[in-house]
Amino acid sequence: MTGTAKDKKDKKDKWIAYRRPGDEAATRLFFLPYAGKGASGYRELADSFGPEVEPVLVQTPGREGRLAEPAVPDIDELVEQLATALRGHLDVPFAFFGHSMGSLIAFELAAHLERTEPGLPGPVGVFVSAESAPHLLVPPEVTDEQLTDEQFLADPTRVRDNSPLKSDPLFMELMLPSYRADCRLVERYAAKDSHSSVRCPISAFTGEYDEVVPPESVAAWKQHTEDRFRLRMLPSGEEAFFEPESFPLITAAVESDLRAARQS
Repeated sequence: MTGTAKDKKDKKDKWIAYRRPGDEAATRLFFLPYAGKGASGYRELADSFGPEVEPVLVQTPGREGRLAEPAVPDIDELVEQLATALRGHLDVPFAFFGHSMGSLIAFELAAHLERTEPGLPGPVGVFVSAESAPHLLVPPEVTDEQLTDEQFLADPTRVRDNSPLKSDPLFMELMLPSYRADCRLVERYAAKDSHSSVRCPISAFTGEYDEVVPPESVAAWKQHTEDRFRLRMLPSGEEAFFEPESFPLITAAVESDLRAARQS
């Protein structure tokens, strides 16, 4: 895959925050943001991939360079926007990667494309991290929409004590609306009566000692693919995804699975 004209286009594309094209790239891997964070949250991991993967960091509304835009609190609406925005970038083999909330977006985007674009090649894989399978998600008894900002910030199940939302007033002013929209997106998604499945493989990552999203909840993603499912344990707890020693394990697994998808 080569750059030139597409590189210039990406500079003006608000949905693409970063892209690393290369002549040896065989698969384009799109990263979907997790709650409270923008595309930059994946930059270090993206740069760890070898030349056979072209990482593309997707920027959704309400974060970083798009902070002035309201975040989208509904996954169906966001997926519709993403499918339209990314359609011109799906001209080569592609896959989606998401951590936490980004897992749900990656999965639903893949399902949407398989369902609505039957004449086009679908994704060759979906990669999820530190998120329970969709059918296991349960909406809270008190929803985000019922809480004031003060009540939301005081709820330890929504905002941790060490979060900059509590310690940094400027950060809180800038990011709280987007973070609450992200929480609302997940809550609404959890309230759905049924969830999708995909025809492509799903690969999942989980912290071996994660007590917040335990490995068995991540393993249940197996029920949402008609193809192969693979589960990888990272040797840590709930912060396993963010630990630099996990990056080589993640990139090696993703590259291996993408290679297998191309050969199948």
